[in-house]
Amino acid sequence: MDNSRRSFYITTLGCPKNTADSSAIHQSLLVEGLVPSESPESSDFHLINSCTFIQSATEETIQTILQAGEVKKQKDQKLIVVGCFSQRYPEAIREDMPEVDFLFGTGRYHEAGQILKEAFPLDFSDNKEFNRDLLERMKYDPSIENFSKPYSYVKISDGCNRGCAFCIIPSLRGKFVDVDEANIISQTKRALLSGAKEICLVSQDTIYYKKSELELANLLMKLNDMEGLEILRPLYLYPDKKTYRLLDYFSKITKLAPYLESPLQHVSTNVLKAMNRSGDYEFFKDLYNKARSVMPDLEIRTSFIMGFPSEKPEDVDLVMKFISEVKPEKVNLFPYSPQEGTKGLDLKGKPSDREIAKRVNMVRDLHLENLKDIHAQRLGKIYPAIVDEKAEDGIWVVRRYQDAPEIDEVVFVEDDNLKVGDIGHVRVDSFQEYDMTGSWVQK
Repeated sequence: MDNSRRSFYITTLGCPKNTADSSAIHQSLLVEGLVPSESPESSDFHLINSCTFIQSATEETIQTILQAGEVKKQKDQKLIVVGCFSQRYPEAIREDMPEVDFLFGTGRYHEAGQILKEAFPLDFSDNKEFNRDLLERMKYDPSIENFSKPYSYVKISDGCNRGCAFCIIPSLRGKFVDVDEANIISQTKRALLSGAKEICLVSQDTIYYKKSELELANLLMKLNDMEGLEILRPLYLYPDKKTYRLLDYFSKITKLAPYLESPLQHVSTNVLKAMNRSGDYEFFKDLYNKARSVMPDLEIRTSFIMGFPSEKPEDVDLVMKFISEVKPEKVNLFPYSPQEGTKGLDLKGKPSDREIAKRVNMVRDLHLENLKDIHAQRLGKIYPAIVDEKAEDGIWVVRRYQDAPEIDEVVFVEDDNLKVGDIGHVRVDSFQEYDMTGSWVQK
């Protein structure tokens, strides 16, 4: 066999939780002696970490696989599909996608190297000549996917017990399982040693960690004290009483980002009941008001699903009223997409697709009007910030601590003296629809 070391590239689709899983895949492949490639085209193993949360995600996954299949025709390459799409549609992939050489589902990301070694033994050398420095030398290197930014995702649990009627995740990821605290600390330490300055904690249900907001607060405080950490950002806090109580600890965690991601999905009691979710309009308003009171300059990210079966015009009016009254800074909107394997699939009373699109657009237009006022209040204000990447010559992508990586708005700054990972302050000078422009300032 050719003894040259085989290379790999991971294409990650979907949410930050998938990015964390891709990191586990990456490390597992390194341990087995494979080396990272700079592109899918130049790799020997192209792994697609898939998503199938909603219909559009499924379509993106299929399109990505087909495009990768065209690349594969030009190179002697193995195409591997992993994750949620593989878990959900293994037989369809085997029957309808002959370009896919191998697939495996969720829950085995950390075993990826061993799995591929068993499947393709001729591509793995017994003498790995593995350089452990590769595991530590992951500092802002664009040739190593998922390690080219000054932030890193660390998973603290997997699976979910909520049973939301619109969600396929429990069928794909299984029941809720905590990640061992020692593993969380180890992964965080590795990310910080690799150059990350911001740690984003991800899971399907972050607030459910060890079934106690006190346990989650204790974990946050332990991570808060780790050397090299500048920003700590727990993502996806379900809007329930545990999250409400967790807010009491926010002021005690000095490196916590002034940020709350808590997806409501709706505010109408009737629709929430149909969705099999808890909470109501007044509780959500109190939750967000408390979050803003415990941490100065905190900004809120939430999401709404419009058009769920039984949703009526008055329910949409409640969402509009909530956005007008509470003014969450970041709003993500989804048209309801029935999914096989969910409780919502057989529910009656779903509005037409045209009506759903109309409702989404109504809510989006209202949020964008609010966002103009929110942006106007940001003008001239100076925020703690981090430099994420270089956009083009002299232009840098800077992110306020109020914005999560990859999903929220950024500030474009023209400054020849910046570099990736710089921590400092940015002044907002102007804004576009979502993003802003600004200046790096000394403070």
